[in-house]
Amino acid sequence: MTQHQGSAARMARTARAASNAQAAPSRSTRGFTLIELLVVIAIIGILISIALPALAGARSAARQTECLSDLRQMGIALNVYVNDFRDRLPYPNWGPTTPAKGWLYEFRAGMDMQTVAAEERRTGSLWPYLEADKAYHCPAHKPPYVGTANLTSYIMNGAVIGYGRQATPYRLGQMRNDACLLWDANEKPEFGPAYNDGSSFPTEIVPGHHGLSITCLAADASSVTLRNEEFQLLVADQNANRMWCNPGTANGR
Repeated sequence: MTQHQGSAARMARTARAASNAQAAPSRSTRGFTLIELLVVIAIIGILISIALPALAGARSAARQTECLSDLRQMGIALNVYVNDFRDRLPYPNWGPTTPAKGWLYEFRAGMDMQTVAAEERRTGSLWPYLEADKAYHCPAHKPPYVGTANLTSYIMNGAVIGYGRQATPYRLGQMRNDACLLWDANEKPEFGPAYNDGSSFPTEIVPGHHGLSITCLAADASSVTLRNEEFQLLVADQNANRMWCNPGTANGR
């Protein structure tokens, strides 16, 4: 082979190598295999399953915090009210009628408490002190509403009027500081959906809008959360406590 022929052969081999290199797929640009895609999808699914309960818990905690905030607003309004009325608490809408407008609404002849309109809360004695519709409903209490739930999510403790035995409500100064004056709860089914027209006995309620807990407004205007276990112990207790807080009796009942 002549020098010229050898040179031509080398050039041909070089050209073929370059062509093969261009035709061969680059490892760095290779796509995912099916198995790799399935692994990635599985990992994403696991991460979502871990994240969703945490997000749901965060939303629930946020709603409970907002509920406590609403109750604190009501506590401030209640304290301003009693300052205007010589420390006297408002009527709690105990029973179907009341001798004066209650904290939640003013009763009128012919009112149907099963279909009462939300606007009736504007006739309540507390409304001039808290003119905020949103504050009357717990963010975790979703429509459709029935009965006085149209007006509010909150129920006043009947202890304010001695569970019906007092002609006029007690003064705030007569209540123990930790007395639960308002709570966010559901009434037991056997007592119907009307929240006893805005107030009730502690024995008539169960946890409702926040899982197994109840948010309460205390007489000192603080808002607290009671776990169901703690709430049930207070309800069953035969001594005066923050739920059974009628100041006219030794046992608070």
